[in-house]
Amino acid sequence: MPEGYRPKYPVQTLEKAIDILLYLKKNASPNGVGIAEISENLNMGKSSVHRILDTLYAYGFVEHMRQGTGYCLGWGLYDVAQSVLNNHRLSETNYREYVMDICDEFFETVNLGICNNGEVVIICKIEPDRRLRSRVEVGEREPLYCTALGKQFLASFSEEELEKYLSHAPFEKLTEQTLTTDEEIKAELKKVEVQGFSIDYMEFNEDLICIAAPVRDFTKKVVAAISVSLPENRYTEEKGKKIIQTLKEKTDELSGFLGY
Repeated sequence: MPEGYRPKYPVQTLEKAIDILLYLKKNASPNGVGIAEISENLNMGKSSVHRILDTLYAYGFVEHMRQGTGYCLGWGLYDVAQSVLNNHRLSETNYREYVMDICDEFFETVNLGICNNGEVVIICKIEPDRRLRSRVEVGEREPLYCTALGKQFLASFSEEELEKYLSHAPFEKLTEQTLTTDEEIKAELKKVEVQGFSIDYMEFNEDLICIAAPVRDFTKKVVAAISVSLPENRYTEEKGKKIIQTLKEKTDELSGFLGY
């Protein structure tokens, strides 16, 4: 349920059934949870609890424990829950509107990328009708170590994954600003973790600044990142702060849709 939201037209019996399911979730026991316990803790009549459990049992949403008279959550719930993943996957139908909203707000190029084989792959790009645009195209691959998008994935790597990447990646100094040593990159990634966003300050392309924020799924994994790219001459500290705020809001919304 969305935080703080209450139904406008509540169905009392349905609310009671949901409360029982949530209670069974929070109070799982090897012997199950008895009707008397549920009745007492949820302030419901025993007969009401029994009728609701019987109905949930018919649909497989709760089960009787083999030993004792307690109830537990049933496999019917798990079966229903599997469809949630199918309807909440990262796809163009759900991420494109977020990318477009950000582009419309700042009138700058916005990219969404994923990590594949140690590189960023741009899978969505929305750009305004401007002459000075990012040169990045959909399908293009970028390095992780010197791009705002890439830093989001590197910051989510385990220590072992990061060490493996640092030992194999060729760190080419693409501009004067490019970070190329292990120490520089690790220090940068620590900043990314603390800040919740990353910046490529002309590290990948001369005169181009990119700011990115992560998109996470229900496992807390960074599955994508969204960035705003703009030329240095259109960048100001005030605009940068607004971009960061909007990126965080939009990526948090998209992450919430994916179950984070």
